[in-house]
Amino acid sequence: MPHIPVMAGEWVKLVCPTSTHILLDLTVGAGGHAGAFLAASAPTGRVIGCDRDLDALEEAQEALSSEGGRVEFRHEDFLTALSRLQKEAIRPDTILMDLGVSSMQLDRQERGFSLREDDILDMRMDQSRGRTASDFLNHSPSEDIEHALCEWGGEPRGRRVAEAIVRRRKERPFRTTGDLRCLIEEVLRRRGGRVHPATRTFQGIRIAVNDEMNQLMKALPQAVALLPLGGTLAVIAFHSGEDRIVKDFMEAAEQQGEQLLTKRAVVSGAKERRVNRRSRSARLRVLMRRSEGAES
Repeated sequence: MPHIPVMAGEWVKLVCPTSTHILLDLTVGAGGHAGAFLAASAPTGRVIGCDRDLDALEEAQEALSSEGGRVEFRHEDFLTALSRLQKEAIRPDTILMDLGVSSMQLDRQERGFSLREDDILDMRMDQSRGRTASDFLNHSPSEDIEHALCEWGGEPRGRRVAEAIVRRRKERPFRTTGDLRCLIEEVLRRRGGRVHPATRTFQGIRIAVNDEMNQLMKALPQAVALLPLGGTLAVIAFHSGEDRIVKDFMEAAEQQGEQLLTKRAVVSGAKERRVNRRSRSARLRVLMRRSEGAES
């Protein structure tokens, strides 16, 4: 399915960009949110678009090619991008983090994110580095696999699945998404249905492989510290664990003098949910920097 940026209109209204503003988009993806910002901040607003997925950067470059010098692209993860901008003394007026896996990544079977097809079990956001999902499954201790499935995937039978994974890899290593999907169907004794029984396991492994939760927890305070006074941090989360981290961080920041612009998470409207099924689980939260205490 084509990529549709989630809550692009709601997000732009909350951050109120002007023609002097700079957006640091830490997950530029296909450029949908960046494009909305550029339109709202015309003619001179600028975007620094980062992503650790080179395929996504190429999509964004093509989508925003008409914007010329208003957009700069960088192949970086959250922490690298924030550290580099701090060293460069660049203070973006808005920082956006659109979390999780994108529709583009799910739809490209060679990336190994989707359980619908049988392809290489990769799941890395940045395919130029790090261990693959097959590496994680074939070499990690059972406890680490169980933690990923239970904590990040929300799989209530994570221990049973993890133990089955360890037994299976002794016979032959995991190589494809089909290897993993078929094992889980056997272990959980379910096939078909509205939600495939392997969905939670795939999610937990993806989060573990990309270290998504740790990146998020470390990046949030660094992002606020990088903002000027009046700058905004916007986060769109799709996973309840991610949203809990963001919610707790922003509420704690409010106690330290920052301003929470979203007392409750903003959710997509009924029309958007009909058009874009993946927007149904999205939660948008926005924090404005008001305190000098966030300086790093």
